[in-house]
Amino acid sequence: MRIKRYLARDMSEAVGLIKADLGPDAVIISSRKVRSKGLFGFFRPRRLEVTAALDEKETVPLGPKGDYPPWPEPGAAAVVRTAHESAVPTGGSGPTIVPVPEPVSELHRELTEIKGMLSRFSSGVQAGHPEVPARGTRVSGSGQRVGEDGEAFYGEWQRLLEEVEILPDLTTHLIAELRRQVDPLHIQRNDLARICLQNEIVRLVEPAYAQAAQKRIMAFVGPTGVGKTTTLAKMAAQYTLFHGKSCAIITIDTYRIGAVEQLNIYAEIMGVPLEIAMSPQDFAKAVQRHQNKEFIFVDTAGRPARNSEKVAELHSYFAVLDEPADVILVLSSNTKHRDLLRAVRHFGKVNYSKLIFTKVDETDTLGCILNMICHTGMPVIQITDGQNVPDDIQNMYPKKLAKLLTKGVEPDA
Repeated sequence: MRIKRYLARDMSEAVGLIKADLGPDAVIISSRKVRSKGLFGFFRPRRLEVTAALDEKETVPLGPKGDYPPWPEPGAAAVVRTAHESAVPTGGSGPTIVPVPEPVSELHRELTEIKGMLSRFSSGVQAGHPEVPARGTRVSGSGQRVGEDGEAFYGEWQRLLEEVEILPDLTTHLIAELRRQVDPLHIQRNDLARICLQNEIVRLVEPAYAQAAQKRIMAFVGPTGVGKTTTLAKMAAQYTLFHGKSCAIITIDTYRIGAVEQLNIYAEIMGVPLEIAMSPQDFAKAVQRHQNKEFIFVDTAGRPARNSEKVAELHSYFAVLDEPADVILVLSSNTKHRDLLRAVRHFGKVNYSKLIFTKVDETDTLGCILNMICHTGMPVIQITDGQNVPDDIQNMYPKKLAKLLTKGVEPDA
């Protein structure tokens, strides 16, 4: 399924562009009036933005682009970037074509089902009836406009986003995008609404993932009890057992004897060396001894987010390294929003660059993941959903994250 946006003076010109570019089998999904951007855009006449789709027989999946997913995942499927690109009218007299990336293949079937319904609308336009139903109304089989149904539809989706505890500002933004993308003609199609929300979530988080390059040293920090040690063991096991990477584990958590014993068991099973560093100088020497390793995993003691002195102590360990480390902040998904804000603020002193959310199997409110990405500008690279090592861990990238956040979000029929 190819989806593209076109800018034209009127519907007739738009239809001509669509037919020339996508062919006679293309269908129109939506249309709206837009004004050119920039200082002088206000004084220029509005133009028509039309979104059209073409059902293609074969879709060739694209591989991951950029640096995400930054972590190897056994059997991971190819990822297609699907963020919407904003239309940027040029203000010239000729039409401008603004492409929209293809959706992932699993959505192909749902979009194909929509084609028949959209074809009727497209046929009416091409037959010389360019009038488009006003946004906020639904056209029934008899042509009757029922604006109340449209408002109920958008309101139900807003309620569902609020239930998963996406912040009010983000919810308002997502619903505004839903209103813009999904015409009232299609308000009964929850699959269209979900696609729209997923694409907008992808667009929101992609900038965070663009800087997610991987480093050799990975240090796991975070509040007490979020599952840092278990998460480290899962990731190290994936690298060593599944991908054959040479790894070492260093722990600077000298406060908990149980944590060292637990790591020692994991290290023996994986066949990787484990070292204990009692000071920043010991830590630097341990890293130096493992210069031949492809990856080094560093376990740290849990620090209460309120204790600034303990958090600053962590920074002294990373400051002695000759090479930069990936400091990964591990957070629990069942933590209150206020406590998450405190954690990301206080641990900012150690210059973390990535996030991991644990215990996603213990809550139905995963909006915190999107909230923290947007708040910190950092990517969530993995989530964990159980205690099993090396299982119960998943890589995250924009499209997969968007699907996770909208999974099970379904308005009542």
